[in-house]
Amino acid sequence: MIDLFVGIDVGTTRVKAIAVDPQGTVCGGSERSTPWRGGGGRSELDPMSLVQLAQTVAAEAAAAAGARADHDPRVLAIGVTGMAETGVLVDGRDRPLASAIAWHDPRGDVDTIARELGTETFQTTTGLPLTAMPSLAKLLWLRRNRPDTKNAIRFYSVAEWVVRRLGGESVTELSLASRTGVFELRRARPWDEALSLLGWPSLLPDPMVAGTPAGRAGGDSVPATLHGAVLTVAGHDHQVAAYGVGAAADGALFDSLGTAEALVRTVLPPLAPERIGALTAQGMSAGWGVVADHLCVLAGLPTGLTLNRIATMLGMTSSADRMALGEQALAVPGDHPTLRLVDPRDKHFGLAGITDGVTPARLWRAAVDGLTADAERVLARIDALVGPYQRVVAAGGWLHNPALLAAKHRQYPAMTITDVAELGAYGAALLAAAAVGVSLPAAATHPNPGAVRPSIER
Repeated sequence: MIDLFVGIDVGTTRVKAIAVDPQGTVCGGSERSTPWRGGGGRSELDPMSLVQLAQTVAAEAAAAAGARADHDPRVLAIGVTGMAETGVLVDGRDRPLASAIAWHDPRGDVDTIARELGTETFQTTTGLPLTAMPSLAKLLWLRRNRPDTKNAIRFYSVAEWVVRRLGGESVTELSLASRTGVFELRRARPWDEALSLLGWPSLLPDPMVAGTPAGRAGGDSVPATLHGAVLTVAGHDHQVAAYGVGAAADGALFDSLGTAEALVRTVLPPLAPERIGALTAQGMSAGWGVVADHLCVLAGLPTGLTLNRIATMLGMTSSADRMALGEQALAVPGDHPTLRLVDPRDKHFGLAGITDGVTPARLWRAAVDGLTADAERVLARIDALVGPYQRVVAAGGWLHNPALLAAKHRQYPAMTITDVAELGAYGAALLAAAAVGVSLPAAATHPNPGAVRPSIER
């Protein structure tokens, strides 16, 4: 028999699970594409299909670990992390009333929030910028456009929903509640005015911190391999990844370089309302963390998305092509007098100053340097409001590109990196272990990023 802790990460692109042994070694894993449906910019999920997928990858990860060890697997605990804002609205019998709308879906009633609650009040109360992203905007849209939702009793984030359908308790986790827009940051409780606006006053119970036991897995639909495992909601995926590398502590910065670059800065409370207002006015957010009595300031940048678009534009579509382009860019001076990246955003970017002699390598160097400079400017704004970070851990698939790795090394001379591929799922497994009183080590980090290339898949 091999004892295991399973971490599930319900991500925007993939639903992943890994199995970790009591020494913290990853012994098995599985993943599937997240089953979005829709078109015309709309994306949503069938809540029951999502649960089935999460159960499948968790069981497969445990089975793979058992096969590798040539022993029957025994899953002691399961932690579930996932994307924020996206969630499931249910009735009094826990039946979904609508599809789960993606956090990046443009549907959302922002005007009602601004008119009834006020933009400044919303932002300083919740710690979130007022956009279509927070769950409140999606819920108001559902309230207006889906009459069946009038019977709503409860809202689950996708991680909370998976725990519930695995047989767990109906719980709200603190870091995920902080992303809903119906939660007061200062008092760490549901926001009555926002809930009254919806007309669903019992939508969120009082929250618990990530890693708190929330029942045991069981039921006819749950794979037998998972039965009896202690369940916990691990929290918001970016923060759980930071936890997985030991960077969810005061003074730590976690720089996650995937399709989006997430700058995850952990601080101790309190944050004054004027500082929260200043953060949200600049598109950043503040919320409760996955570690008790800690806050998290989060900023997102389209770093990987922009680099992917540039590589595609240049015809560099394979990993080998992009690796070679990164190597070539290392030999290019970084002081071109005119070439620069302009206003990189999720939906577009610009290039300016193209002259004779601008090669793909020169363009790649300019893009990498420009995106790194943007990240440094955002960090300077965060530092001015919450104090400077003391240490930094970087991870993510784009660190595999030599030019970006070198740029980040210049930005953070003392940074460490990790070679654990699925940090969200790994952090969830660590929090699962914590739920049963077991302390697992954070993922190993390497102190010399100039000499170590992370074995992380994009």
